[in-house]
This record gives sequence, structure tokens and C-alpha cells, in this order.
Amino acid sequence: KQRFGFGVDGVDTLSNVLAVEQLVKTYSNEKTVQNTNHPNWFIREAFNEYRRWHSSRWLRAKTRGSGPHDCATYGLDAELDTSPIVCAAACASLGLRTALLPGDRVVVKRSAGRPLELVEEAVVLGSHQGRLYYRLVSQKSEGGSLTEGGGRAWMWDESEVVDDSLQMVGTGKGHDIELPLINRFRCMAPGGLRVVLEGGAVIRSDLEIFDRSRNLGSIPVDTVISRADVLERRINSCGVIRYRVRYGEIGEGWISSRIRGGREEAIVEPIFEGEPTTDTMFLTPEEAAVVWYEKFKQIEKNDEEDKEAWAINSFEEFQQLLVPADIKDLSSIQYDSAIVALASAIADFSESGEAVDCPFFETTSAVCFALASSKEERLIESSLGSSGANQAAAASMIKHRCQFPNAKSVMARIALVRALNRRARVALPWLPIRPSQEATTILGGQCGHGASVERAGRNKLVESMDLWVQVPSIASRMRQFRNLFFPSIKIRFIGSVMDATTTPTPLSHDEYELPREIRTVRVNRLKARRAMAGSDPRVKRKHGVFSQLQSETKSWGGTALRRGFVAKGHGGQKRAFKVKLIGEGVNDYSGPYREVFTDAMHEVVEFDSEGRGSLAVLDPTPNNISQIGEDRELFMFSRGELDTCHRSRFQPSFQEEDRIKKSFSSLIMPRDEISREVEESLVFLGRLVGTACRHGIPVDLPLPMYMVWKAIAEDSYDAERTLAEIDFLANQQKNMTQLWWQQRMLNSFVDGLSHVLPVEVLALLSGEELQAMLCGNPDVDVDLLKRVVEYEGYEETDDVISYFWESLREMTHVEKKKFLQFVWARSRLPNKESDFEAPFKIQKHPGEDNTLPSASTCFFSLALPNYSDKTVLKDKLLFAIENVCTMESDYVTNDAEVGEGWKGL
Repeated sequence: KQRFGFGVDGVDTLSNVLAVEQLVKTYSNEKTVQNTNHPNWFIREAFNEYRRWHSSRWLRAKTRGSGPHDCATYGLDAELDTSPIVCAAACASLGLRTALLPGDRVVVKRSAGRPLELVEEAVVLGSHQGRLYYRLVSQKSEGGSLTEGGGRAWMWDESEVVDDSLQMVGTGKGHDIELPLINRFRCMAPGGLRVVLEGGAVIRSDLEIFDRSRNLGSIPVDTVISRADVLERRINSCGVIRYRVRYGEIGEGWISSRIRGGREEAIVEPIFEGEPTTDTMFLTPEEAAVVWYEKFKQIEKNDEEDKEAWAINSFEEFQQLLVPADIKDLSSIQYDSAIVALASAIADFSESGEAVDCPFFETTSAVCFALASSKEERLIESSLGSSGANQAAAASMIKHRCQFPNAKSVMARIALVRALNRRARVALPWLPIRPSQEATTILGGQCGHGASVERAGRNKLVESMDLWVQVPSIASRMRQFRNLFFPSIKIRFIGSVMDATTTPTPLSHDEYELPREIRTVRVNRLKARRAMAGSDPRVKRKHGVFSQLQSETKSWGGTALRRGFVAKGHGGQKRAFKVKLIGEGVNDYSGPYREVFTDAMHEVVEFDSEGRGSLAVLDPTPNNISQIGEDRELFMFSRGELDTCHRSRFQPSFQEEDRIKKSFSSLIMPRDEISREVEESLVFLGRLVGTACRHGIPVDLPLPMYMVWKAIAEDSYDAERTLAEIDFLANQQKNMTQLWWQQRMLNSFVDGLSHVLPVEVLALLSGEELQAMLCGNPDVDVDLLKRVVEYEGYEETDDVISYFWESLREMTHVEKKKFLQFVWARSRLPNKESDFEAPFKIQKHPGEDNTLPSASTCFFSLALPNYSDKTVLKDKLLFAIENVCTMESDYVTNDAEVGEGWKGL
């Protein structure tokens, strides 16, 4: 199969970059919505975006021909037509007798002409250039991953849809209306076929001729096969014309038209003499699709009235809807930022997870629900949208406290920001975010001391913000108006930067073996758990999983941790190293790799009765210890053994000296051996968090939003709010010395991050978006988990499945996190459904009520016995997740390894 495209030339690319810069610039000077002067060409482009979106016909998809980096290579992406008649025509061109429409799920049994040993499941996407495109959503092979290529859109050819190679899952959207067969797949000879080869025609069981294709028998020479017995005509993957025929006691099978290779002797020849057929002939797929569509329209519900209600028929009407009269005294950046947040919240519940690809009527349903909720009106939730999207839209409107106009105006404005983000999606790699010139004293300004204004929050504390000089530039505007871009667009761009900066790793000679560049890290979790259960802090800091990882990788540079190797059969898990768990009988097929990250983060947030972190890396905040203030579950960087009240010996005499002291407060504090150890540990913590982010492992790291995440992202900064977040009482007394130490430790954490992640481009994110990217979803969302589940041996309606979901909902937050670590070796879920690389599998276990459930963390699966009632299930599940301490499923460990794992500290 081949995909061709003209690509995008340099002139168009540069024109698009300049257009995005021009559009961002229109938001300067805090103009109101009524006074924002968007170019007329862009308003018309947004109008076309609305009409295209409203038609619900087009879908953009990355194909297997697209490049590896999302934002850099998009010339072979496909614009798929999802209209029923076009998809029916594509199906007719494949010789299918039933039309497959977008959203239909099918079981795939054949690929590249050959039967698959393990079947796959795919969803139909649409048609492009007459070909029917699909995307795999499930691979039955244990350890198979859709990130290895299968998750991208691709097309079927006629050799892959023969016989029962595609089987519908459930009821199709085509209502089982028969699709006429076009002439190409028929025997057009009125007299049928005559066997002319001396040796006869061999009948085989499959369209393809290979070892697994059985020889059913042969048809003697000069035998005439009537046209009624010639059931189908197809071309196999080798380009040979094959006929499916019915012959005597042999039954149905496939014969070839000629011998492939050599002299290409004919095996059968058509007989054109005889009575012509009276059947309707279909020369092209389009003719067959028209006949099918006439029947389809009679059955399909006509939603034209609902569609017409949302239509915008003129450009002038669209312009009026963009600037509603009831939006007053609101800047355009505030309004459009709220619109972006609203559209993104709704898109998180869509199949793609992309706001620029979220279906029109799913968005309208959620917008209408949110508007009715904001006005406290009663509204029945639409069947077109999910309840999760509706609730997320309502929460977004409440959060932004913005007076939204009517639903049609909101949809028009969403189309405007979609048009901007559609351009930005391919322009971001060319736009500066943090140019090196901003680090000069000239552009930093006298008060900047060689840094731009946004970096004051991370490196220094500056009260005289009005003294900063910020030179207007493309980069400064991109950071200032970062909320105009959908989070999914920004995350995709940063992911592309990470992919482009990944250290290349050569393949091993054996595809199932890891290459030698992937080094092995030995971790003794048994010793670590005994150490963490004790009371000696020195033993904890020496033998914990965090400390073992630090010791094993201390000589590694950032290049080694920037590897992202995906081994065959490892579930698509990227990795920088291999984990050997000493004393535990498990192979690292990805579960142990994720487990050490989860264990290390768990140790980091442990603390003793005096409120000091067990590893002297993170300490609970004073608010956490005293349980006062709004943020009571947070941790901050360790204070070590130092007294924060006497860190600086410099006492200023003049106002200017005081300003200089505060500017460099984090640098002039005394540094001793304890603070050096804390800084080294924080550097490694940053490296660990960055590596986990690169490899799609969300970490459970409850750090303060303002002091850490907003500071790293160079988002809005408020010293009082930052201090109140960690120490409410110190903020009441205006004691900032606590913050000075935290600013200094933050620099070490960011230094570690910069070894692995491109921290310069993180300024494109808000603090909340950065936290979501690194830490995932802090809540174990059972509904999200239920949307990605697959059952093997069970049905969704079985009693034991109902018991399982009810028990999981009743668990506490801590128990849910333990369950997630039990089945997936991580304590946090991805943020949305589209971020899952593999489904959660619940498999039937042969045991009964006295059997405990088991899990395979490498493959995100739970083996669940058929328990008799909910109480038994919940008790057994809780016992398993509370008491499991080792991974013992792959092999039996020898005595020497067991002894090494369990030997004394």
C-alpha cells in the first residue's frame, strides 16, 4: 500500500507562521471583545471552519505514512470524508456486501492478505481518495501496543476483506442494507468459465496461496463452471486474479485465472457465448453506493431540522455572533481564554481528545447543558453528548466566572479559536518561546540582571516588578497569550520536541532482546521496604528505592535518560533502562519499570512524626502538618536541619540594598553539607520526574501549584499567595524567609528536569497544564477506567462485573491508588481516554470464592474469579491489594537470589 502527498512547501509554512504571529498580536493592549480587530481574512476563515465543523463530514487523521514527529511531518495526514454515501462507495470498491460507516467496530482477521494468528479490533474512520480507512483499537496479542504503528489510520485493500475477514461487532450503522456488487467482483462472462489447463484447476481454501491454504481438490480440464457457480472475482496480494467457485462435493473454494510466473499459462478462460444476464450492472462503486443510499435514507433518522437550527447561513450573521452585545467590559483575551478552556474540557471526553477535532454536536450538547446549569435551568441531557462532557463544561463556566452569551454565539467563538489553533498546530515548531537573547542584560533590564520578567518567580523574588523591562517580541506574546492555545495542541508540540530530542537506540539482533545501550538497574525492593519500615533515617536514605536508583544512575548523563526505546511485546512502554528486581521472580516487560518510579515517589512523600521527610527530599508543608489553610495535602522541598529564620547574615542599610538582597535572596543564603545533599537529591528527583514524563508514567508528586508548577511554567506569580499555599501562619506574619529557601531548592529541581525535558518550551503551558502533564489525574476516575475496559471471558452484564465496579467505587482514595498500582504498577491514571496506550483488561480466572485475584502489571490486566457475591469480591480484592509485596509470576527465583533479596540490612 502506498500513500502520496504533495506535502507543504516552505513558502506556505512561513506564511502560516507569520499569520499566527499576526493573530496573536491582535490580542495586545487588553482590547474588549467588541474592539478586537481580527483581520477580515481570518474571520472568513473562521466562518469556513464553522461551516465545515457543522457539516460533521470531515475528520483529519494521522496515517501510518505520516512522520514520527506530530508537529514536523504532516504532509501524509489524511482528510477523511465521513459521509455515508462516500463510505459506501469505498466499501463497494472493496467488494463488501455491507457498508461500513464511521464508528462501526469490526474484528479484523486478515492483514496484508494473510490470516492473523490473533485477531484485532478496529474502528472505521472514513474514506479518502476512494479508500476506506480504519484505526486499530485493540490487539489481542499479550504485550502488543497500538503505539507501535497500529494506532494510526490506515486503509484496507480487497485482499484483506475477503470471506469473513471483517466481522461486525454489535450492530452496524448501515442497518445491514445489502450493498450491490460492482462488475469488477463478478464473472461477467455469460457462459461462465472453462478450465483449459491440462492439469486442471486446483481449488484452495483461501484467496492467498500459501502454506496454511488447504488444497480442497481440483476441477478437470474442459470442465465448464456456470456463471451461477462463479460466486466472486478478486485479485490477491500477489496480483493474481482468483475466482471463488462452487463445484460439486468439494464445495466452495478459490481457483486462479492463470499460473503466476514462468509462461503465465491460463488456467481458466471466460465463455462469452450465451444468454446475457438480466441483473443490474454497476460499473463504478459510486453507482452501487447511490442505490444503497436511497434505501439508507428511508431508514436513517432525518436530523436535518436539528442541523438547520445550528446553521449560520451568511458571513454577516457569523460576524454578529462573534461579538455578542451582552459581553461588556471583558477583554478579548479573557473571553477567548474562557472559550478555549470550555472547548478543551468538552474535548477531553471525545474519542480523539483533541479540541480541534471534537464533533460539532457533542460540543453543542455540552455547551447547552452548561449554559442551562449556569442559569439554574432544568435541561435533559442530550443523547449526543456524554454526561462527563456536560459536567466538565458546566464546571469550566463556573470556574471562569464569565458571562457567556447564547449557545450559538459560543459555538461561533469556538470556531474562531479552532481556526487559530488549527494554524498554530503546525506553526508552533517555528515560533520562539524562550529565545537566548532574552537572557542578556540588555533585554532583561536593569532589574532583571540578565533574565526576563517571567523568570523572576522561579529564580528570584522581586517586589518592584514595575522596574522590569520586557521588550515586546513574538516569544513574549506567545507566553503572555498562552491560554489562547488548546492544551492538547501545546502538549502535542512539547511531545514532538521530546521525540525529536530522544537519544537514538539501535535495535538488537534479536527483536525480543533489549539492546546493550539499555543498561540494567538492580533494585532490591525487599531491603528497601524493611528500611522504610524502620526508624533510622540514615538507613532509609541509603537503602530506599529512590536512593538505590540515585546510586545506580549517578554517573549517567541526561543522554542516557532521554532514551525512549520500545521493546517488542512490552506493551508499547518506552524505557531508558531495564529493571532487575532482586529476589523477585519477574521479568521486566514494563511492569517493574513503572513500579520503581511509583515506589520511589511513594518513599519521597513519607514523613516521620516530627514532620520531616523520611528521605530528606520533600517535607510536608506547615499547612499539611497543622492541617490549616486551604492546601493541606501538599509537600515542599526539604528544609534539612537548617533554621530558616537565620539563613542570611546580610542586613541591608538602604532601600536599594534591600531590593538587591530580595532579588538574590535564594543565592546569598549559607550553603553547608546538608543543603548540598538536599540539592543533589532534588536534582535527581527532577531527573526522575522528567524521565517518567518522557515515558508516559504520571508521578504522584503533590507539590504546591504556585511555588512549583506555576514557577516552572513562568506563569502568574504572587508572593503572598505562594507563601499562604505552604504556610498560612507565616503569610499572616509576612515572613518570607521560608520562600527564599524554597526558591533556591526549586532551581535544583528544575536543573534535574532540564537534563531530560526541554524546560525552555514549558513556558507555553500554564501551571495547571504542566502539573497535569507530569502528574496525570490525581483522582482515580472509575468512570474513565470503565470506558477503556475490555472483558475476556466475561460480559459487561455479568453479576461479578457489576460487583467489581460497585466495590471499586466504594473504595477510599488511598485504596483506589493501591488498586491501580496492583494492576498497572502506577498510582495515577492518564488525564483522558485518548491518553491510554492500552485498554484495562478484566480476564476470567478459573478459581472460586477461596481464590484471590491476580494481576499482570506489564499488560494492565486483572484476573478475576467468578465470585458469588459482592462482599466476597471486595474482601478478596482489598486483601490482595493491601498485602501484595512482590512480583512473582514469571519464574522461580533461585536460592542465591532469594538470599540476596532478603538478607539483613
